[in-house]
Amino acid sequence: MNMQLLSARDPGWTEWADVIVVGSGIAGLTAALRLKDQVERVAVVTKDELKAGSTQWAQGGIAAALGEGDTPAQHEVDTLVAGAGACDLEAVRVLVGEGAEAVRELIEWGAEFDKDPAGNLSLTREGGHRRDRIAHADGDATGAEIQRALMEAVRRAPEILVFEHAMVVDLLTAADGGVAGLTIHVMGEGDADGVGIVRTRAVVLASG
Repeated sequence: MNMQLLSARDPGWTEWADVIVVGSGIAGLTAALRLKDQVERVAVVTKDELKAGSTQWAQGGIAAALGEGDTPAQHEVDTLVAGAGACDLEAVRVLVGEGAEAVRELIEWGAEFDKDPAGNLSLTREGGHRRDRIAHADGDATGAEIQRALMEAVRRAPEILVFEHAMVVDLLTAADGGVAGLTIHVMGEGDADGVGIVRTRAVVLASG
């Protein structure tokens, strides 16, 4: 089998970031927002616009031990029972242990979950859950609301540089074999149009 390598024009511009995140769904945007408080500059590379990620199509709600009297241990038991032996125990423990704080973090970034008349989170009971622990946003539009909140939070952050309509062409390595940057092709208009280089110390792949 003959293999052919893709080719691109020589880079016409250069940027830099301490960390580059490839992908703009909930994972990529969350990573960028968390990283911006730890480094000077973060870059997000997405093949379309930020608002076009698949997160917006996620329906249903988010299960977390947020209700009065609920605990991660109870959430774990319900999850394992419903999983009927198919669950990875360590993964479940991460999910239930960090779930409530992750929802609170989304709220801090601007996500608006459904509330009851008293102004508390309106939690429902679904599936194998024996407590009300499902948080929704605008009914079943939870994914769209999370995408909106994360996108707006990223847009507000001066530490985050966004490359939309951009395809990753190549990973650049340093002499010691470590990551040195990415070559990307921005298919649009502006200062970073065309093929360029973003130099970095680390790359996070969050492209699904």
